[in-house]
Amino acid sequence: MNFRLLTIVLVLGAFGLLVNESRAQQDPQFSMNMATRLQVNPAYAGMNDGICVNLLSRQQWAGFEGRPETYLFGGHGTFTIPGINLRSGGGISMFGDGLGQMHFFGVKAAYSAHIPLNFIGGEPGHLGIGVSAGMLQFSLGNNWRSITPFYDDPTIPNVPYTSGSFDMDAGVYYRTKDVYFGISATHLNGANFQEGGDEFTDQGGLGWNTSFDMARHYYLMGGYDFELPNYNLIVLKPSVMVKTDLSSAQFDLNLIAEWNNFLWGGASYRFTDAATLLGGINYGLPKGNIRVGYAYDITTSRIRTGSNGSHEFFVQYCLKLKTPPPVQKHKTVRFL
Repeated sequence: MNFRLLTIVLVLGAFGLLVNESRAQQDPQFSMNMATRLQVNPAYAGMNDGICVNLLSRQQWAGFEGRPETYLFGGHGTFTIPGINLRSGGGISMFGDGLGQMHFFGVKAAYSAHIPLNFIGGEPGHLGIGVSAGMLQFSLGNNWRSITPFYDDPTIPNVPYTSGSFDMDAGVYYRTKDVYFGISATHLNGANFQEGGDEFTDQGGLGWNTSFDMARHYYLMGGYDFELPNYNLIVLKPSVMVKTDLSSAQFDLNLIAEWNNFLWGGASYRFTDAATLLGGINYGLPKGNIRVGYAYDITTSRIRTGSNGSHEFFVQYCLKLKTPPPVQKHKTVRFL
């Protein structure tokens, strides 16, 4: 199994190194990408064998005015379709993403069909095939600073506007007890936003018109949970995430260590952009658990002199639908 996992990691890693890292992609960026899989891959819905909800907040490049700010909410669960006995997953995700005068808001519902498949080392697993659909909204403000007189530049909007469009994603996701990997694409239909015209004038302005399409984004992800042979209370969790719009790409390499399914911490590196320290706790409950995490990005790109780093907070609650079997104890007459 280790050899096959290494092959997966090397393939994903090679793909990330063959392309340039992103500076202009439209999808939000997350450091704790292992906690945001539903947002980019609908096939992940229901893969936790329970019901999970999570909240995430990201403040990027603290110290810059108009810096990116992202908020994410997601929830998903496992269910079985009656009659055909098909294990499935369903979920919903919402996000808000702002950068200066530009703001995105999206909401979408996801469905994933889970097919039993023993693919890696004969270990039981499920292959998820998923799609999601919803609405994507783009808003643009008018609090601009121009080096030319406002009325001389028709490309600058003189009133705020909002435009919406249908949006669709698709993906596949495979997991066993210890291994996962997935491939997905967002904005399959190339959501279009357009607004403006001569009717948008102010104080003798020339009016404006803008139109753009959301580029398709492609994601590859993979990871492995590895128990230390001589100390199984510690589990190492290496993972990779590659994101590209086929004109540029972003490659994240992550390593998390978890102790006794309670404390976890680690580091991540986003090539030519940031190094990240992250950590948190898992708190077990009778029927589920709460997971809390925090990540701090140390900017390594050329803007590091003006950035105070990036902050990311995450909280998740999972309700397990399968009750673990009780531990059975028996007395023996040999040991009193």
